[in-house]
Amino acid sequence: HNRYVCVGVRWCVAIAMSVPPPPTTTAAAATHKWRFGYGSNLGLKTLREKKQLSVKSYHVGTIKGYELYFMPGLNEYVEPAWAAIRPSPHAELHGSAFLIPNDEADGLDKQEAGYNVVDVAFTSYDGEAFNVGLYVPKKPYVEGVSSEATPSYRYLKLLRDGAREGGLAEHWLDMLDSVEHYTTPSHVREKTLQLIEEFHSDESRRDELWSAEKLALHDGSDPDNFPTCTSIMQYVVQIEKKTWIFGSWKGHNVTRRNLCQFNGKSLDANDIRHDEPGYRPLPKLSDCSDEEREYLMQSLEGQLHRGGVIVAQLQPFLADQS
Repeated sequence: HNRYVCVGVRWCVAIAMSVPPPPTTTAAAATHKWRFGYGSNLGLKTLREKKQLSVKSYHVGTIKGYELYFMPGLNEYVEPAWAAIRPSPHAELHGSAFLIPNDEADGLDKQEAGYNVVDVAFTSYDGEAFNVGLYVPKKPYVEGVSSEATPSYRYLKLLRDGAREGGLAEHWLDMLDSVEHYTTPSHVREKTLQLIEEFHSDESRRDELWSAEKLALHDGSDPDNFPTCTSIMQYVVQIEKKTWIFGSWKGHNVTRRNLCQFNGKSLDANDIRHDEPGYRPLPKLSDCSDEEREYLMQSLEGQLHRGGVIVAQLQPFLADQS
């Protein structure tokens, strides 16, 4: 197992942030809660822009007795790993303490459903000490039993960018830079391309074009008559009955949503469904970077390799590519 144990010199860093020092009044304690970010909740920009949190105070520093690792994620083909922590008596965990309103903290706790919130002592790089809520995996790490995994390029970049934005210690940045990101194995990509080719060669499927309105009927509300489908790039994928997907993916082309995810933008604020203003034009693949297109392909793989079947192409997506 790879272990990232960080001990030794305490770094004193002057952090210039557009947030005030931690409030100590009883009133603030009654209306706000401290949380600690070491993964996707690390960067201030992500907290404010993507997660739409009203951060009142933000500090970077350490928590003693925990080390970072990556546990298996939601989908091995696109987001194979999430940041996690495990007890380690001589380790220091680097990250950010942020103060948010109680209702936002409760909402964030629900999003982080796989973690318990544990009250621990935090020390900022400039010496301030106070307690924060730390997200600890509900399933504890067991040496020799628990698995580790490799994070996606998107997810790892989120951690690296947040760490640099906050001014985390240089050795922590070096550690994050040393972590390898997931790359699609050649046999997986070959199978994906084979499944796409089989669709285009199948006379019963290849000419099937769906409108956004038809796709919307397959939103999971009537699976007997309209099997659950999603759409990634131009492809409409029928989801295998036993496979779980986000409700927001059902009956919807998720290309724009996936690009927002990749680029750290708020999904709720920027995703647009077919019956909302601004749905068209759909994202143009030629305007995407190589990394963005790869993330979209991995998202498609995440459905095709879990029993999904391409049943059609989405006409408005094809039309908006020209």
